[in-house]
Amino acid sequence: MAQLIQMRQRIKAVETIKKITHAMRLISMSTHTRLRGKQEPLKEYQNAISTLFQKVKTATPAWNSSVLYPEQKISDKNLLILVGSQKGLCGNFNSALFRLFERTITPEQLPEMHIIAIGKKVVNFIKKGSTEKIVALYPEFTSATMPTIVHSLVDLIMSSTEPFTSVTFFSNKLKTFFTQKPHESILIPFEAKKQEKKANKLDLMWEHTPHEVLDILALQALEVTIQHLLFESLLAEQAARFISMDSSTRNAEKILEETILWYNKLRQAKITRELTELTGSF
Repeated sequence: MAQLIQMRQRIKAVETIKKITHAMRLISMSTHTRLRGKQEPLKEYQNAISTLFQKVKTATPAWNSSVLYPEQKISDKNLLILVGSQKGLCGNFNSALFRLFERTITPEQLPEMHIIAIGKKVVNFIKKGSTEKIVALYPEFTSATMPTIVHSLVDLIMSSTEPFTSVTFFSNKLKTFFTQKPHESILIPFEAKKQEKKANKLDLMWEHTPHEVLDILALQALEVTIQHLLFESLLAEQAARFISMDSSTRNAEKILEETILWYNKLRQAKITRELTELTGSF
C-alpha cells in the first residue's frame, strides 16, 4: 500500500514537471519565431550601414578614428565582452561558451583584461574569477533590455578616456536551429564588411564635412554590429531552450508512461491477492 502511495506521488510530480517543461517549450518557440521575424531587417540594415560607411571612408582616406582603429601601445588596454543567457534550462548554451572563453583567455591573461558580462549566468561566472577589472555587469538580458545595453556599450567604448586597443565579443551564434556555436568576434580594430564588387570612385556632395559624416557613420556601424551580435545570442538562446525543454518533455512522457504501467501492475497484483484471500476464506 505504501509503495502505491509513493508511486502516485511520483506520477503527480512528473506530471507537474511535464506541464512546466511543455509551457517553457511553447514560450521559447514563440519568442524565437518573433525574433526570427526581426532578423532579416536587422541584417539588411547592418549591410546598408556597413556598405555606406566603407564607401564614404574610401572616398575620404584622410579620416581616422582613434577608437575604431587604435594604435598598438606597449601597455595594451583590452576589453572582453562575454554574452550569455539571463535564465538557465537551455542545455550547454552557457557551458560551451565558458569553455571557449577559458580556452582562449589563459588564467595569466585574465587579470589584465577589462571585462563586461551580459546575462545573469555570465555575471555569476565572471564573479567567481579573480579579475578586478570588471567594467560593467548586465544581469538582465532580454529583447526588451537589449537596446539599452547596446547604447550603454557604445557609450562605454566611445567615451573611454584611454581608447581600448582591442574589443572582443564572446557569444553564441545560431548555426542551425538545432546547433548553437560559441563564437569569438573581433569588434575593435573595427572592420566593416567588404563590398563584393569594387565600386567606382564616388563624386560626393557634402552637406557637412566628410569627417563629421564619417564620425556619425562610424558610431552607427559600431552600434549596429553590437546589436547584431547580441541579437544572434538571443536567437540562439531561445533555440537552445526549446531543444532542451522538448527533450525534457519527451523524457517526462516516457517516465510517466513507464511509471503508470508499473503502478497499474502493482495495483492489479494487489487486487488479485485480496480476491484470492477472500475466496480462500469460504
